[in-house]
Amino acid sequence: MDVVIILLLLVIIGILLDMNNKLPRRDYVKEAMKRDEERKRNENVVEK
Repeated sequence: MDVVIILLLLVIIGILLDMNNKLPRRDYVKEAMKRDEERKRNENVVEK
């Protein structure tokens, strides 16, 4: 029974890794720069 559970867990992990590889890569620097620009714009609007 334990062998079946371990085998199923390995299959699930394999499927999840395969799905993860198909996702587009995130550009964390680009996202952070965009967030900073939005914050600066919002701060400028509040001050005016």
